[in-house]
Amino acid sequence: MRIRNLRLALALALIVGVISACSSNNDNGKSSSGGKKTTLTISRWAGPHADDQKELLKQFERETGITVKMDDVDYGQLQQKQMLNMSTKTGEYDLVWAQEIWIPEYIKAGYLHPIDDYVSNDALNPADFDFNDYNPNLINILKNDGKLYGLPTFIQLPIMVYNNDMLAEEGLTAPKTWSETLAVAKHFHDKGTGIALPAKQGQAAVDIFSSLVRSNNGNYFNADGKLDLTNPANVEAAAFWKDLSAESMNGSANWHFDEVNKAVQAGQAPIGFTISGLAGQLEDKANSSVAGKIGYAPIPYGKQAFGTLSVWNWCVTADSKHPEEAYRLAAWLTSKSTEKQMSLKDGQIAARQSLFTDADLVKQFPFFPAVGESLKQADTQPLTADAPKLMEALQTALSAIAVGNAEPKAALEKAQQELASVFK
Repeated sequence: MRIRNLRLALALALIVGVISACSSNNDNGKSSSGGKKTTLTISRWAGPHADDQKELLKQFERETGITVKMDDVDYGQLQQKQMLNMSTKTGEYDLVWAQEIWIPEYIKAGYLHPIDDYVSNDALNPADFDFNDYNPNLINILKNDGKLYGLPTFIQLPIMVYNNDMLAEEGLTAPKTWSETLAVAKHFHDKGTGIALPAKQGQAAVDIFSSLVRSNNGNYFNADGKLDLTNPANVEAAAFWKDLSAESMNGSANWHFDEVNKAVQAGQAPIGFTISGLAGQLEDKANSSVAGKIGYAPIPYGKQAFGTLSVWNWCVTADSKHPEEAYRLAAWLTSKSTEKQMSLKDGQIAARQSLFTDADLVKQFPFFPAVGESLKQADTQPLTADAPKLMEALQTALSAIAVGNAEPKAALEKAQQELASVFK
């Protein structure tokens, strides 16, 4: 009888041990401090992308027991609302979706929590996390004083698109360099079309110009950090912009990326510059007459391809009451499997290098390899506090060059003079 009771006691102890072990592997959403279940609130812009993400978050909740609330607001109010919450230290937001141009201000104000210790903690990262798979150019944007303040997730950059059928009919091949692109644009311009350019006074033209400048080994600033718009490499890039504008389609001077995309989508433009975030529209068989006919490449280069990128990032807030859990969510959202699911849903381009050549994604979105190629050498626009004034000056200069109202060097000299008091 005693032996039987002893065996029963041992069996019960074993069952309790198994249950305890299972509980330790699945925290059922309890916070790192124990006690109540964890609820995280994340901030991001609203729209179809956010709706898709809400569906995926249900999977995270099932896997972890952590509840996630999304405060998705219009893009125009997003930064203001994030800053209001973080500056008043309400702790309402645990994770914010922040654009690269906001990051320096957020870090300087002490709004973000460094995540270096979390990245190296395997217990907080999914099995397919692989930090080394992030594009290093994107990771560098999120570092300050050697500390990491976020994980990159959604990127955009300008790319070149061309109609393979239209080029083949004329015996032309896809261009890569400035001279090759100019020759193709001239060929079609002489026939009544030309290249579709987003040459309207605005940021699209500046983003393309930045790629042209850097592809020619140019820069807005010299080695001493002084503004240097009129260096030879920059002037050459502006001259190419002028020559290309002369071979552009009618209306290009008033076009942004959206109008370029429509011209290509309708089969009117044989070649053009668009933004990666719109490229998926060209492969939409229901609405595009050129689906399956378009080729993709980085913006043409002077000496080497260079991309001008914009990137959205998941950042843990400094006043989050659950920073470890918030990071755990960020790592899950940017894991390979989750990012691939988001890409398959809506063509979102993630920050993971392995996904640019993923067979399933490339089949559905053939522009992915071109984005990956552009990212091999890439950078954002300057992220200093005075950068918006530089962007505005360049917008004016490039518009004047495109419509023939200013010579390249003179336009850059004027911008340099106007910015002299800003960039001393």
